[in-house]
Amino acid sequence: MKKLGVMGLVAVIGIVFMMPAWAHAQQKAPYVVGVVLDLTGIISNIGIAEKRGLDIAIDAVNAAGGVHGRQLKTIVYDGETTPAKSVLHSKRLIDVDKAVVVLGYSSSGGTMAAIQTVESGKTAMIGGGASEKIWIPTKPWVYSVVPRQREASIPMLLDVLKQKGSKKIAYIHIDNVYGQTGRETFDWAVKDMKITPAYVEKYAPGSTDVAPQITQMKAAGADGLLITGQLADTVMVIKNARDQGFTGPIVSDYAVVGPEFIELAGKYGEGIVTTTIKTSVAPELPANDPQKKVTMELYTKYTQKHGAFSLYAGHTWDQVYLFVEALRKCDANLDPAKDADLAKLRAQIRDNLEKIKGFVGQNGMFTYTPDNHNGLPPNCYVPVVVQSGGPRDPVSYKGGAR
Repeated sequence: MKKLGVMGLVAVIGIVFMMPAWAHAQQKAPYVVGVVLDLTGIISNIGIAEKRGLDIAIDAVNAAGGVHGRQLKTIVYDGETTPAKSVLHSKRLIDVDKAVVVLGYSSSGGTMAAIQTVESGKTAMIGGGASEKIWIPTKPWVYSVVPRQREASIPMLLDVLKQKGSKKIAYIHIDNVYGQTGRETFDWAVKDMKITPAYVEKYAPGSTDVAPQITQMKAAGADGLLITGQLADTVMVIKNARDQGFTGPIVSDYAVVGPEFIELAGKYGEGIVTTTIKTSVAPELPANDPQKKVTMELYTKYTQKHGAFSLYAGHTWDQVYLFVEALRKCDANLDPAKDADLAKLRAQIRDNLEKIKGFVGQNGMFTYTPDNHNGLPPNCYVPVVVQSGGPRDPVSYKGGAR
């Protein structure tokens, strides 16, 4: 056997001590982060943007040494915009992949479908669906990062229509969990704001034409239109309305925000008012805004790599860092590779999430409580007008979210 001399031994020891933090972290079993995103299907634009935000956040955490000397290992499954797939993948992540937490869930339907699985698997879900039914009533293992619709987006858009002079407002929505929640929010908001809607109607997911609804809307004398839909179908509603000669202002709930919308809508998208999170307009935020630093961090990294920013990247960024905030307060000696420790770790993550207060995220300032697993205030959205060939600019808005 060849022996090392003193200098050789010193060199080897030096190499060990010079190893970066991530190399030492790799000696321990990683924390498995389970993720379900709709990377294909009708809302793949959401899932793809969420995957990009996820990667930016995970890479940053791991580059800084991980958590408790362990790296974060993501296992990502495609929900295919199919709720049944969300259930299947969630179960696999919990039972087979031994995830310490599950993140993602691009749609309200997929999130709702997986709730029973994560609850029975006693693994915290930090989801991205918009429906308030996800977190109302409070479910022990389910958390949300999406700003609430009731006190924010829809009331804000109704105010915008009123400021534009609309007196007979119409509402058209997709008939799924997201749209149904939008309808409930709309009904609450118009009552609260003492508005009598001129026309309210729905359309089925997958619809390619809403000409009958637009005809009825015009016959009702509507002079302003609010839409709650997803990307392609919202564009379809807007095109149908404009092609049938509707000239009133059109506003849309936030699901259409993203560069894909203007690409798909073309000239029809010009001037549409919608709502978004502050990250979408991060460069224009005042320096003293408490979210300025974190929003600029994600905005810069995302736009440098992928071009125009998509708000959905903020969902997964918040999910990762809220999870990391909770994980840092867990027992560092628990080994996620051991079943007994894994169960304890999952429980500690759930408990620690519920104690988070004043966390500055992309979607807003989070404070979770035992009775509130959404954690966001009602002032998270900003109204913006869609413009081609440039960023979405803030609307001159005089109202305030209720």
